[in-house]
Amino acid sequence: MDTIDSNQIPKTLTQQKLFLALEILAISLGLTYTILYIQEVRYCFVFALLGALIYAYLCFQKKILAESLLQVFYVLTAVYGWFNWGRFNENSFSLTTHVVILVITAVATYAIGRFLKNKTKSKLPYLDSFTSVFSLTGTWLMVNFVHETWLYFIAINFVSMFLYYQRGMKLSVFLYAFYVYLSLAGWFHWNLFF
Repeated sequence: MDTIDSNQIPKTLTQQKLFLALEILAISLGLTYTILYIQEVRYCFVFALLGALIYAYLCFQKKILAESLLQVFYVLTAVYGWFNWGRFNENSFSLTTHVVILVITAVATYAIGRFLKNKTKSKLPYLDSFTSVFSLTGTWLMVNFVHETWLYFIAINFVSMFLYYQRGMKLSVFLYAFYVYLSLAGWFHWNLFF
């Protein structure tokens, strides 16, 4: 009969509490970033960088591998966004440009999802790939201040809610639900808090 080592229980509980605390911190930083971005505050990118570093670690621990790499990309785009800030001027792309972007992004999503399914231990390879690849595109549009970025993020955030729910990161589901609201607010130029 197997016995449980009493030293394992506190360690596991301590690890769970640390993971939860880091998830809450990453959520707080992510929300702060998005709210400040919508309000056009340059320091938003500091919060983006810190939150992305924490999420990279958390996603790696949960084997959401493409999402982990995406968080590293977020760190880099936070730096880029900081330096690109002086050129803030909301842009818009043509429908044709968005169709091309969407086709390229969809093909990359499929290719990376297939790779993750066949070559890694990713638990939800195609969803992981979708949120990651489309987030790369959405983030690139965001740091270049293209207004349609919000439409990309509405879709990304809905799928992310499901992905994080499936991986047991329940608090992150609430974060992405709020991100849906923030994306709608960004698209429609709503006042964030009524």
